[in-house]
Amino acid sequence: MGSGITTALLLSNIHVVLKELNSEYLQKGIKKIEANLQALVTKGKLDEYGVRKALSFLRGVSDYSEFKDVDLVVEAVIEDLSLRQSIFEEIEKACPPHCILASGTFDIDLNEIGNRPALKLVLLDLELIFSG
Repeated sequence: MGSGITTALLLSNIHVVLKELNSEYLQKGIKKIEANLQALVTKGKLDEYGVRKALSFLRGVSDYSEFKDVDLVVEAVIEDLSLRQSIFEEIEKACPPHCILASGTFDIDLNEIGNRPALKLVLLDLELIFSG
């Protein structure tokens, strides 16, 4: 799911900071995004210039230090409540106060994710946005 959201943002000319645990996972994520874009080329919906342009909006990182100026963070990890809570605690420390934090969860209630004393955030449910 994360690669699909990232691909859609890149195609909309939105700068994306893609964070993964390590360089191996980061490269796998970037390859998946490249594959998504190439699939659009195969279908005739995008040309190679469009692929290069989209990828020019992508920056991969392995820590949250690059999140100090972001406006939106979209979390897309496995459906594990404690993992998501931990990630949001880290994200909240790294992001500016105006940053919108969004979750790609389908199975976990956002109230549960945000129900920790350390979290002082407002969560946005992407399922409501993308399901129309």
